[in-house]
Amino acid sequence: MTPLDPTLPAPLETRRLALLPVGRDLARALLADRKLAAELAGGIIHRDFPDGDLATKLPAFAQRLEDAANTALRQTAPSDPAGWGLWLFRYTVERMIVGAASFTGPPNAAGEVELGYQIVAAHRRRGLTAEGCAALVAWAFHDSATTAVIADCDQDNTASIRTLQKLGFTHERTARERFYWRLPRPI
Repeated sequence: MTPLDPTLPAPLETRRLALLPVGRDLARALLADRKLAAELAGGIIHRDFPDGDLATKLPAFAQRLEDAANTALRQTAPSDPAGWGLWLFRYTVERMIVGAASFTGPPNAAGEVELGYQIVAAHRRRGLTAEGCAALVAWAFHDSATTAVIADCDQDNTASIRTLQKLGFTHERTARERFYWRLPRPI
């Protein structure tokens, strides 16, 4: 495995997963060179990863990392997310990237961070999403600025609803066929 970007947080380890923060090199490789991406991530990439939703978001995420590193943009560039972006889920038993989760950025003015996630169909119903997201929620709460983690899902996405409930999120509201969830900082 090629060393990860030293400006990023260290990978997180759970019982069955290694969670890898995605930096510029890995983001570029995920877009253009699966073999290099696999090398950088220290495992093979499942044939169904990323899903369509993440695949459409990946170019913007990679561009955000490029812009943050571009000194010519100076103050107009977004800040480097330094862990507040995309994390890959490497299933350690198979040394395979099987999913990912991401924050939409660092805590906002209210101290909230938004979490999203996906896992390939062949690895669902194993608790891997909850396991990986639990580690990321704990990581987010290590930042004293984080007051809550929020998430949303389609109201008919039973698996996401169960995952969020398992993580301790509470349903706050429903709008346009989406459920909105919140997990406040533990006291």
